[in-house]
Amino acid sequence: MAEHQTRRFEGADLETYRMLFRTVWQRRKTIVGMVGVVTVIMLIYVLIMPQTYTSTVSLLPPQQEKSGLNLGSLLQGSSSLPMFDIGSSLGFGGRPSDIFAEILKSQSVAESLIVQHDLDDFFGIDEDLSYRHAVRPLQESTQIEVNKNGLIRVSVTLGTGFFPSGSEVDSVKSFTARVTNDYVLWLDRINRDKLISSARNSRMFIEEELERTEAELDSAYARLVQFQRENKSVFLEKQMEAALSGAAEIREKLMEARTELGLKRQDFAEDSRVINELEAQIEQLSRQYAELSTGGEDSDAEFVVPFMRVPDVAREMAGHLRDVKTLEQVILYLSQQYYQDRVQEARDTPTVQVLDAAVPAIQRTSPKRAMWMLMTVFFSTILAVLAVMLRAWVDSRHEIAAASEIRAGNTPDHGFAPGRSADMSRPENDAPDRS
Repeated sequence: MAEHQTRRFEGADLETYRMLFRTVWQRRKTIVGMVGVVTVIMLIYVLIMPQTYTSTVSLLPPQQEKSGLNLGSLLQGSSSLPMFDIGSSLGFGGRPSDIFAEILKSQSVAESLIVQHDLDDFFGIDEDLSYRHAVRPLQESTQIEVNKNGLIRVSVTLGTGFFPSGSEVDSVKSFTARVTNDYVLWLDRINRDKLISSARNSRMFIEEELERTEAELDSAYARLVQFQRENKSVFLEKQMEAALSGAAEIREKLMEARTELGLKRQDFAEDSRVINELEAQIEQLSRQYAELSTGGEDSDAEFVVPFMRVPDVAREMAGHLRDVKTLEQVILYLSQQYYQDRVQEARDTPTVQVLDAAVPAIQRTSPKRAMWMLMTVFFSTILAVLAVMLRAWVDSRHEIAAASEIRAGNTPDHGFAPGRSADMSRPENDAPDRS
């Protein structure tokens, strides 16, 4: 029983499909006419609709200046050091190319291009409104890409109006190329201004540091000179070398005098002139040797540092010399950076390198007329078939309703009687199949 019902349903579905195919085939001229009308209308539209053209300029990755840990890099922050460039190594931005891309997307670049090329009129902005209303249309017409190698591509797409002529198309092509190339112009100008401003700020900071360091160096020189004057230590090493040589010589003479005194005492009396002269000589040599060791009342007249004060004097002298040498090195370093910043401030070289300049487009970006026409024929055919099938279904429903009304009109309006059930059912069975 179930198999019999399944075959009956399959037969009914097959008959339904045959009926739909016959309906479509019978009304094929209607379908072709509908498709033809829609196709002609779309063909006319794609011929008169606005046409868009795209120009692209390619920029090489910015070249980073190779420099050590100089003052400029420290002033710019730790992001200029390779070890801190974590974002670019992980692909999260931070590369110079990403910075250039953000500058190209900035509102200042868009406003500069709008003012330069009167893009507010091109985009149809009302004269009563500010030119800044053209920023969004320009940004929507611009595509900026940075690939993994740092290459930057700037693409600008602009369109004509309806019914474009050949001259209008050529004008839009050239205009699009000019706007695209001027993106590079304004990027270079803004980047150069930023670099010059950075160099100017660095130069002003270094000038202040130079003045302060020179003042500190003058104070260090004054302290060194005062210390040398008070301790009689101009060239401590050479002075100590000379003092040690003199002390050794005095020590040698003192030993000789004492030896000679011992020998003379064997031959002369204690109150003799020879003995007195040798004792006086020994006393003088001993006093000179003591002055070299500890200093004496008459040591101010001599330019000698006593041996007992040599360690303290040497330590203080080294501190003063260290301060002077350090400040001299700082001034030398700041002077180099100062002249580098002056050169950077006066530099007028391009900061952007163009790989491929933008040229007028050869082919239009849109509309793709072949694609539009194929899609029009495809979808219009589907819609026409659906419309014909819907019309056939509506007509069949109307016929069924009409047949039902006819059968209802031919049936006598009598009360119900069991004996007439067969007569009442006969017209329905004898009625022709209008479906």
